[in-house]
Amino acid sequence: MNAFLILLNEIITLYLYTLFVYVIMSLLIQFQMINSYNKIINAIFRALISIHEPLLGKIRRYMPTLSGIDLSPVIVILFLSFLNNLIQDYRLEL
Repeated sequence: MNAFLILLNEIITLYLYTLFVYVIMSLLIQFQMINSYNKIINAIFRALISIHEPLLGKIRRYMPTLSGIDLSPVIVILFLSFLNNLIQDYRLEL
């Protein structure tokens, strides 16, 4: 059981890191600081979109936009951090 919780903890941590990369990369593309027509950048960005947009889209459906600011990544980060802390506390009790 402990190995499963460690694996789940690592998957959540990896998802959080890729979410940070996705948010930063989308901002850099939006402000035209990196070229989205580059094949490598485009492939990385499309992979990040396919990983994160299903969850972010579900959260965006229920959240109002605040003058164009998307807060769905913040909600996902808070929820996954809470879940990560909950798993770590549960692991310590075992």
